This record gives sequence, structure tokens and C-alpha cells, in this order.
Amino acid sequence: MLTVEEITNSSDFLQLAGVWNNLLSGSAANNIFLTWEWISNWWQVYGNNKELYVLTLKDNESTLVGIAPLYIRKNKILKGFPVNEVRFLGTGEDVSPDYLDFIIEQGRESEALDAYIRHLASKNQWDILNLTDMLSTSCNISFLTEAAQNGKFTIRQSDCATCPYIALPSSWEEYVSTLSANTRYNVKRRIKNIERDFTVRYFVWEDFEMLDDAMERLAHLHNKRWEEKECRHSFSSNEYVLFHKAVAKDFAKQGWLYLSCLELNGEIVGMLYDYRYGDNISYYQAGFDPAFHKYSPGLVLRAYVIRRAIDEGIKEVDLLKGAYDFKYMWTGHDRSTVNITVGRQSTASKLYFLNTFKRQEIKAAVKRALPDSVIRLVRG
Repeated sequence: MLTVEEITNSSDFLQLAGVWNNLLSGSAANNIFLTWEWISNWWQVYGNNKELYVLTLKDNESTLVGIAPLYIRKNKILKGFPVNEVRFLGTGEDVSPDYLDFIIEQGRESEALDAYIRHLASKNQWDILNLTDMLSTSCNISFLTEAAQNGKFTIRQSDCATCPYIALPSSWEEYVSTLSANTRYNVKRRIKNIERDFTVRYFVWEDFEMLDDAMERLAHLHNKRWEEKECRHSFSSNEYVLFHKAVAKDFAKQGWLYLSCLELNGEIVGMLYDYRYGDNISYYQAGFDPAFHKYSPGLVLRAYVIRRAIDEGIKEVDLLKGAYDFKYMWTGHDRSTVNITVGRQSTASKLYFLNTFKRQEIKAAVKRALPDSVIRLVRG
């Protein structure tokens, strides 16, 4: 018999610091975005106006076997109708990680999800579980779906994102041979040109005392690049900068920070903000000086990172969400994430599902049914 405990205040939440990553490491969902360092820093920076709603799961011997890292936020739909929405901790606002999930001891997923759903069925402080960015192959999805259906909840799965990744072989030469002829030529030419015209230094940042300065440089390069294009950029909010400075420090302590720098003639002109977790490197953010655009510093720096990763025995470079051409030049592999939405039998839940999943269908049906003259009259 598994027992669910609700953690709704920060002091009790902090008590999980010593056991969180240990449980995570033994779960099928083990990844950098579910670590205590990511989750706790997110809550500290972005927790305002939200309710903590972490559900722990213990067995008969009071051993921790599950953590549902959740929070509740007040949402509004249909121009003001209130909905209490439960989401995964670590995502929301201007932070968007991948591969979120329940943290459960392997082999106990089915009974754990059943216990969570039965617990939630007895509570009325929520209307919607909006579980975003779950890996489509997560075993928890099928167990959650079965438990939700047995509990008479409404459940809907929808596509979320595509995440390209690079499967690394044992040598740089072997990896390069997998690229298209055009990409192979382009990579070699760009590296040759930049090494011919500059004194080039590539390194991974290791000076912990100056890490804040490094993150400021990353933010500056990122903003400089996108401001020139007059585009919205990530490091534009104080919260985003504060969060990633804190995460970078905590990741560095664990050996998880992989902040790669490209220095030309003594000046850092490009940075890749990656994370190393196990035998995986995850790409999160980047910054480059647009003045060096013709040398493709981003391409050169990524090539250096891949080559070093292979030398270090890394098995994969995960480029995370975004099916962009600049990612697929490096790989032909990808994986997908999904959103799982669970709703109770409440008016707010039904309206949420209608507004989220049926709105476009209703609009299309109305448009098909009504003459153009009536539609123009309504719009007028």
C-alpha cells in the first residue's frame, strides 16, 4: 500500500533536497531538468503567485518511492473564467525545459500513478492537470492514461515538440562521415577559415569564481545577436537571468555545467550554454557576436564541442526542442514530446477542454454551416 503526502510549503519542500536526486537517478525519467538543482531554483525564482503541490509517495516501510513535482496556478479562459491548473515544477513563465515527468522508482510506476490519481480524485482544489513536455516514450503515460480512465477523468494527449539529438560514435572522423557532403565541406572550410584568420582558443569554462561574469557575457552575446534582428530574446527578463545564474552555479558544483567558449584574438565571441548529465550533453542556449557572422562562430563552436564530447566518451548531444535546420545539419535523429491533459468532471474542466481542444473545430464547423453573408454580418 502506497501513501501519498502533500507538500504545500517551502520548508517541507526543502527537506526533500537530500533525497530528491537519489530517487531520480533510479527512475526511468532521470534527466537534467528533473534534478533538485533545476526544480528548486525554478521555484525560488518563479514561485510567486503559485501554490506548491508536490506529492510524495511512500511504501509501508516509509521509504520514498515517488515524487510528483507539481504546482497549482490560477488560470483564466474565455475572457475571465477561472481554472485551477496543475503543472510540473520547473516549467512555465519564460523557462521551457524538456522531458518532464513523475519521478518514480523503476518497476513501481503503475501502482504509483494509480495512487496519485486516486488521491487527486479526492481533492477539489484543482480542475486541470496540464502535464507538458513529457517524452512520448515515457512508460508513465500509459499508466497515467489507464488510471485516469479508471477514475472517470477526461484525458487528452497532444503533440508538443520535436527534439533533434546527435548520437555520437567513437571518433570524430566516423561522425563526420555521417554528415552530408555539403555539411562536411562547410564544417571543414569554416574551421579552416577561422583558424587561419584568428588566434583561436576553445575551452569549457571552469573558473567558478568568475561564473557570474561568464553568464553575463553569455547574456550579452545572446541579446546582441537577437536585438540586431529585432527579435524577442530569452535573456530579456531579470528572472530568466537570475534563474540561469543560480542554475549554472549549482550545476557547476555537480560537474554538470558545460559552458563552451570560442575566443578569437583573446575575446570571447561565441558561447554555448550546455549541460552535461551522465553520458549526455544537452544544449540549452547560445550567444554569438554578429560582427563575426561570416565566420559562422556557432557552427565552428558546435563542431569543437562535438569533437571534445566524443573524446570524453559522451554518447549523445541532445539539441532539445525545436526542429530547426541548423540542428538537422548535424543529425538525422530526433525524438518527440507530448502534453497530457487530465480533467475532472467540473464545469471549469469542461470549459478548458472545449476552449483548448474544440475551439478551432467549432469555428470550422460554424464556418461550414453558415453562409458567407451571415459570417460577414456577425463579424461586422
